[in-house]
Amino acid sequence: MLFNERYAISHINFNTGFIAIDHSDDEYMTDDPITGLVRGFSRLIGQEYESLGLMQYKIRNSPFEFVIQWDREYGVVIVAENIRKMDEIVKYVKNSLYEINYNMLYEERY
Repeated sequence: MLFNERYAISHINFNTGFIAIDHSDDEYMTDDPITGLVRGFSRLIGQEYESLGLMQYKIRNSPFEFVIQWDREYGVVIVAENIRKMDEIVKYVKNSLYEINYNMLYEERY
């Protein structure tokens, strides 16, 4: 359960490159959790996102190659394409989630 954040890392699998993202069920959320997260990441870097189909999305020109997708077991997952850079990707995701949670959180509400 999240109290102050809309999104947070809940699990990291360094072997598969999966970063599971927990999300709050906020009554003010205008998007479903995966769409909101994709829009947040795309707004951070000022780029568009593209749908890869089957609830998979990629942010164009992102500093790291990863896919945001829906997984039946974990829910919202960020999948790193280069697991050799997992430490850097996790750090980037943590910093980005902070920006999305605290600097963009209330922009959509009002």
